[in-house]
Order: sequence, then structure tokens, then C-alpha cells
Amino acid sequence: MAGRRSRRRGQRAQAAVKPDRPEPHPVGDDEAWTQSDMRAMRRRLLDTIHRSYLDAISRLPPADLRRTAGLALARGLLVGGHCFGPLHPVHNIVVNSIWYAAAFPLRRPVITGAETDDEDEVPALLSTDGLTRICHRSLDGLLAALHHLCPSLTTGEALWNLFSAGADLTASIALANGTSRSSAERVIASQGLDAFQVAAEAARHPDPATFAQFLSSALPAANAQHNIVQLLLMKRVLATRHVNYLSNVLVPSPPHEPPKAPLLLSPQVVQLIASQRKQIKETGKQVINAVNKALQDYMSRSGEQMTVHSVCGASLLKEEGLDNCYHINFLAYYMDSGSAVGAPVLFFTEAIILSSGDTDIRLCVPVHLVTDIGVCFACEINRKKAVHPIYDEYLGGREFQEDEVDYGSDFPNPLDVDYIFFDGDRDRGFANYLWRESTGH
Repeated sequence: MAGRRSRRRGQRAQAAVKPDRPEPHPVGDDEAWTQSDMRAMRRRLLDTIHRSYLDAISRLPPADLRRTAGLALARGLLVGGHCFGPLHPVHNIVVNSIWYAAAFPLRRPVITGAETDDEDEVPALLSTDGLTRICHRSLDGLLAALHHLCPSLTTGEALWNLFSAGADLTASIALANGTSRSSAERVIASQGLDAFQVAAEAARHPDPATFAQFLSSALPAANAQHNIVQLLLMKRVLATRHVNYLSNVLVPSPPHEPPKAPLLLSPQVVQLIASQRKQIKETGKQVINAVNKALQDYMSRSGEQMTVHSVCGASLLKEEGLDNCYHINFLAYYMDSGSAVGAPVLFFTEAIILSSGDTDIRLCVPVHLVTDIGVCFACEINRKKAVHPIYDEYLGGREFQEDEVDYGSDFPNPLDVDYIFFDGDRDRGFANYLWRESTGH
């Protein structure tokens, strides 16, 4: 079993949760930080950022997340919803996602055979790889912004400051400079445009210049006028009317985009997009069916009534014959008199999904974003982010060495989110890539 084998890999993963900060050293000298330390900090930072995304998703209305046209909030989150900006990381994700969805509404050509009557069903399964990619790119953006604003920091120091500040850019600047948060806010106010431009480019935002202008100018102005942060603090869970309000406040008029000639897709590209969407939906239905069964099993044991909000992580384990085993995170509301109440609860389930359609739920338990810090070698080596319970047994292995896992931010191949939310006006580079793939050029 993968669990038994990985236990022989050593105890380094647990020991490397928070390395001690070494003594100060000359600028540009990273020798005080071992590669193992920096890998451990990067991994834990990615965990922190991932939890911020799950928190943000739990605050957004599921109906808006499931739209696949127009104001496609899931696309806003997975493509433009980076966690850096002048606010708290969770608030940054919410605001940046809504802004990008409103500023760049999805306009895509009709892909014959790609759309079905149940188009809105599978987006309940948010792209696991897309979520992992935006976490990595957000971290790259945070590092770039912090280096720009605090140029004397080494890579190790920048990672340590971000790690200690919970991936909060403002708090990281204050920690690095030994000043207050208000002082760090003034640094961002005075240098934000250049810093956010550098960050957006490092994070591969689709429109770095417009995004930097939004973060440094439009967002602070809208917050001062409309008290956006106060709204986010008061409304732990946003309704569709709140999303619409924020869309109008954040994007009073869409950014100017130069007119482009209509994108003409070759039959090969159209067929490839249609085929990928169909495959993604089929896999997504299996996962959603497993989640529904897992929640039913949990409710039968607990006596509680709940309904699924969204599926926010699905990792197919690939270690040592675990081909049909999934680790899944999903959010679910409590129900009272037929209505959802309170904030969604995060769950972890381990499910065996067979090709025949049969599903065996091995485990389904609530998990907490802060206290549950379980780890899984199979998920980590698969480059999937999932919150695992710490007190329950699951497959995949809990111990491994940091150098066995790739924590780089390079995602060279297109992901499912790129197919689901293909934009005929803006994704020309992706369309060209697909044409080259389909023709062998």
C-alpha cells in the first residue's frame, strides 16, 4: 500500500512545518536557508493560499459559480482571482474574481457538440488543477511584489515573511520593514502600481496592466467610496445581489479593449474543444455523484440535513494501484425548513469510483481549514491540493520527503478550466496552441 511504503520515507515533512528563522545575513546571500527549508516554506505557503481560496469559495453564491457564460464567476476566480492586492488575501480573491468576471465577461463561439442541456451541472465541480494553478501563480505574484517593495530581501527571507504573515502582502511588508500595518499600507499606496504590475506579470494574469491599475487605483477608490471591506466583513456569505452590487461598483464601465477580427476556429480545434469538454463533464458527473452519495451517508449517520454548495477539489490517486480512489473536498450547507443556513462546511471524502458507476465511500468527515493539517503523498505528488483530516485514516501516505514533490509553478499543458471557459475573443494563444497540437505543426 502507498500508505505503508511512504511511511519509510522519513519524518521530514512533519518536522519542516515551520523552520526557525536564521540569523540575519548579507543581502543576496541565501546560504542560511537550505533548499529543504525553502521547499518546506513554499509548500506551507501554498497550503495557506489554498485555504484562503477555499474560504473565498465558501463565501460566494454557488449559482453564480456555476454560470458558464457572461459573468462567469468560476472563470473569474480560476483565471483572474489572484490572492494579492491591498486587502486581506481572502477579500482580495473575492474582489479580484468578481472584478475580472465583470470586466472581462466571457464571450465564446458556439462549439457544436460541446454544449448540452446540463451545462451548468459540472461547473459545480470547480477545476482542481485550475485551483492549484492559481495558488502557485498567486504565490509567484506575492514574491514578485514583495521583492519589488522590499528589494533587500533574499528569496528565503521573502518566503519566510510571507509564510509568517499568512500570505498577506501588507503584513509581510510590515514584518520585513519592522513597521506597522498602516505604514506598510502607505508603502503600497505610493508604490502599488509598479509593484502590482510586476506581480501580475509574474502571476501570468491575462491583462497585467489593467489589473495593476485596478489594484492600485480603482479598488482603493471604490473601497473608500462604497466601504467594500465593511460589506465583506458584515456579509460572511454573499448572495447574488451582493455579487451584482460589487460588479457594478468595481466595474462602472468595462475596460477598453481594442476591436479584434473574429476568431475563426478550424474544425480540428472545434472538435478538440468539444471532445475535451465532454470528457471533463463525464468525469465531473462521476465525482459529483460520489459527493452526493458521501453526503447522504454522512447525513444518515449524523441526522443532519445538508445540501452541496460546490466541489472544490478532486484528486485521483495514482500511487501503487489506487487508480479508482479519489480524495475530494466539497462544501455543503446546513438546511433548515428547506433553506440553506449559515456558512458552508468543508468536507473531505475518500471514494472508490469504479468504471461501472459503482461508488464506495470509505470516509466522509468535516474538516477545518485551520486545525486540519493532514498530508497525503499521493495528492502532493499528483500536484493536487486537498485539505485532509488529521485524525482519520485514509490512503495515499502521510509521510514523504520534500524533494520528492514538485512545487514549481509551471503548468505547461492546458487545464480543464481552459476548455470549459474557452473565450473566443481573448484565448487566441490557447486556440493557436490547440491548432498546432491538432495538426502536428
